[in-house]
Amino acid sequence: MTKRTTVLLSLICFVCSAPHAQTKPPGFSVSGTAGITYEGYGLSRSPSGWTGYTARRPWNQVRFNFTPSFKFGKDFSLPFNFNFAAVPTNFAGPYAGIKNQNFGQFITNPMNSFGLNPKYKWAELQLGTQYLKYSDLSTGDIGIFGAGVDLRPKTWRFKFFTGISQEGVNYFAGPPTVTGAYKRKNWMVQVGNELEGKYLFAVNLAKGKDVPASASPPPTTIKPQEGVVISVLGNVYVDKIYFKGEAAQSTFTKDVTTPTTTLLRGLKPFIEPHTSSLTDFAGQLSVGRKSTNFDIGLMLKYIGAGFQTTGYPYLQPDRFDYTLNTRFNAWKNKAGGYKMNVVASAGRRVNNLKNTALKANQFIANLNWYTQFDDHWSLNINYNNFGFQSASGTNPYGIKNVSNDLGVNPTFTWTGTKIMHLVSLSYNYSKYDERDVMTGLTTSNNTHTALLTYVPTYLTKDLSPDFSVLYFYNDVPLAKVKLFTVSSALNTNVAKKKIRLRGQLQYTLGKLNAFSNNNNLIASCNIDYKITKKLSWNTFLTTNYYKYGNEITPVGANYLESMCRTGFQYSFDTKR
Repeated sequence: MTKRTTVLLSLICFVCSAPHAQTKPPGFSVSGTAGITYEGYGLSRSPSGWTGYTARRPWNQVRFNFTPSFKFGKDFSLPFNFNFAAVPTNFAGPYAGIKNQNFGQFITNPMNSFGLNPKYKWAELQLGTQYLKYSDLSTGDIGIFGAGVDLRPKTWRFKFFTGISQEGVNYFAGPPTVTGAYKRKNWMVQVGNELEGKYLFAVNLAKGKDVPASASPPPTTIKPQEGVVISVLGNVYVDKIYFKGEAAQSTFTKDVTTPTTTLLRGLKPFIEPHTSSLTDFAGQLSVGRKSTNFDIGLMLKYIGAGFQTTGYPYLQPDRFDYTLNTRFNAWKNKAGGYKMNVVASAGRRVNNLKNTALKANQFIANLNWYTQFDDHWSLNINYNNFGFQSASGTNPYGIKNVSNDLGVNPTFTWTGTKIMHLVSLSYNYSKYDERDVMTGLTTSNNTHTALLTYVPTYLTKDLSPDFSVLYFYNDVPLAKVKLFTVSSALNTNVAKKKIRLRGQLQYTLGKLNAFSNNNNLIASCNIDYKITKKLSWNTFLTTNYYKYGNEITPVGANYLESMCRTGFQYSFDTKR
């Protein structure tokens, strides 16, 4: 057991035992949930020996959850968040050589979550798995297992956290192939001053560093990396007007095994530049006005081509966005409310190249428009356009990954003497274009989806059925996929409403290109038994039969997949 684990357990034991020093703590209460669930999985394939479809789950799995929150008076609270499974199934599972996890591997496994956040007045201790967002350009998109604090005396703010965002995973040639990963250590700190609703000023620092010796054999396609970012954050609120801004600088090393250099700028003493290091800047600024029925604002965001932070590993670099954002309510009804709500933004995205064939200029927009015409009709329209593209030149060709999505959803409701009816039609069109930067070829992915749903609600019976029909068409180079699905479900209560039953049956007819049809039948059942007001027994059963067309060899291949999930859930909320 490592020193870090020993220290963490000591802190947990101290925090858990300290409140019990008093025999009857004043104002003590505890609330939360606790449960255990068993999952059984089965798969049979035909013909015998066919391996075209592999198991998606372990044959047996047991999951636990324990999320109590203890309160001791008005000043001290102790929330837990423990969610874990007995069998590892993520990338750090059996195929990576961790058939029997040690304690450190178990508590840091990303599929598990162990969090403990004792808080006394303005001081909070953060232990275990935490998802912490410090700012938009520093850190906030990854889960880290470790320890830290969040201190807020009066208007001052001090945050610090350190831990591991991923364990080392050994490369495995397979089958199946495991790419592997390096163990990554993270540090983050924030110092600032804040008066809620008035202003915020803070300085953030976030760092991530891979451990080269943490994987053996190491990954063949991934190099150990290191990165650090420093940002300055400032927000000001004056009545209904707001100003928000952040400026950041990062130094990111693509391969820490490359030689160090004095020719590149770095953020010393936090990181030593290597020949594979890049230093760049990022910033964002927004200003606007908010009110009850109308918002409007302007946002500018610049991400340098070499800017990268381990706190946002998928942040797209080399872009400058400027968007106008608005929200408004309109068209009052007789009751004084509003029957129309619109949330929209529009702007452009460019890169930092000028007067070259790789100059990018992309329109970006988002729209959600809801209108309630009367007591029966409503309509919701949504549109999204996002992505990035630059003009195509010679090899390497310009980048292009642009998505356009349009959705229209009319709904009609009416009420009879015994039944209230709802009919909803939803149509969505999606178009995604992507260019291969090496060949210059552009592929287009076009998808049409239409869904018709009918939901009758009985006013005199405890019965809730629903029916739906789905048509799906997807067109990509060399593949055209069509799906037609009919589905029906029924909900009801029995045993004096102590048992809630839901059954669903779904059939799908699929077709790939000119091959023969695929057939898929799924049946499922939910049984929720409320044993007491606080204890419930929940069971879910499902079976999935799939028969392929003649696109699969051997012809007539099929599989039957089934799962049973059952468990007890206890909710508690007591005061003494």
